Amino acid sequence: MSGTEETMRIDYQQAIRETSEELAAQERKVRGRPVAVRVRMLHLLKSGHVPSLAQGAPLLGYSQTQLTRWWEQYQRQGLAALLVEQPRGGKTSRLTAEARIGLEETMKRGEIATLREVQRYLQEEWDISYRSLNGIWWQLRQHQIKLKTGRRRHKQADKEAQQTFKAGFRRNAPAAQGGAELGL
Repeated sequence: MSGTEETMRIDYQQAIRETSEELAAQERKVRGRPVAVRVRMLHLLKSGHVPSLAQGAPLLGYSQTQLTRWWEQYQRQGLAALLVEQPRGGKTSRLTAEARIGLEETMKRGEIATLREVQRYLQEEWDISYRSLNGIWWQLRQHQIKLKTGRRRHKQADKEAQQTFKAGFRRNAPAAQGGAELGL
């Protein structure tokens, strides 16, 4: 008997121990995490929206083989085992938490504005070296750190004329006058 034939005979509504409401609540709880699709699979099977793993695979965007692995894990170890997130492989970051915090504080003070300055700061202050600016850009992107730079100014811009314009604009603004009359 093939795995497909056996799968078609499983009464998922009976085999899944949790109620449809419990699975819906769990699904909301893990929304946005990689394990959410596993709970979604169980919820679709329990509610009867999907009668088999083969029909659920295209809806969930995974292969039937992967869904079968998850189903077998659920049968052996339960829902708690499906909710365990495995650590992703790869090289650990050279940018430590302390260095990242120090970098963010330095950037907030306005001492760093370019990737080259970030590279220099990390090397001098934390002895963390990145050979390319691309590696630094990637780290900043991963940690959602944005370079703080001021607005560009034209080289012929007259600061005094700009200040005079701004002062006159604020003085004649109707919202400022109305707020003063109301005591705001």
